[in-house]
Amino acid sequence: MLHRLLPCFGLVFATSALAGTVNEVELNGQAFNNARATAQFLGGGLFTPNASPHVFGNLPTANVIGHLGGNDVDFYSFSTGGGAAYFSTTQTTGGLDTYLALFNSSGTLIADNDDSEPFGPGSSLGDSFLGALNLPPGSYYLAITSGRNSASASFTGSMFTELARPDGAFGGFQFGDADFGVDSFLRNDVQLGDGAYTLNITIPAPGVAALAAIPILFSAARRRRA
Repeated sequence: MLHRLLPCFGLVFATSALAGTVNEVELNGQAFNNARATAQFLGGGLFTPNASPHVFGNLPTANVIGHLGGNDVDFYSFSTGGGAAYFSTTQTTGGLDTYLALFNSSGTLIADNDDSEPFGPGSSLGDSFLGALNLPPGSYYLAITSGRNSASASFTGSMFTELARPDGAFGGFQFGDADFGVDSFLRNDVQLGDGAYTLNITIPAPGVAALAAIPILFSAARRRRA
């Protein structure tokens, strides 16, 4: 298991009390959404005020029910008006160990994380959490794969900021200078197997105050990535 503690334009939000749920379009044996260019788009209507005990707070959240297996990488795209954002996997099955990586519109890695420790809401061993990040308005790509895989750009650059979850626990790393436009992974192949996950993507409605990421001294963050 790769352990990272060591290493819709114009959003319209529905009035439903529960976060929107969508199924991944990729099927077993396919590689439909394995790249940024073919990312599965999550429209603004999927982001509804969260009322799930598996997600922090009540910010608009979309839930994706997907599957991973083998060297599969799943990409999802979304747009935000800016502000606090965080991402998690919950309710995983088949011993699935997940890893999350966030890219901006140019495909540059801006944050990643493997395990969520201590466990967040609805999570268990192998589940991931990323954020909270203060995102500028724009379009983004979130990739999920297994914990033994990682984004190639995760090993580039020298500027890292440690992130904090809404409860103050460790939330992964934000990158200041990862290689521009590098959105590849160490391994990337068709989906094989039936390990299931629920991917929770939480972004604010326009005008919602942003949660500031809590910076930690670079030297300490660097040691944890050694």
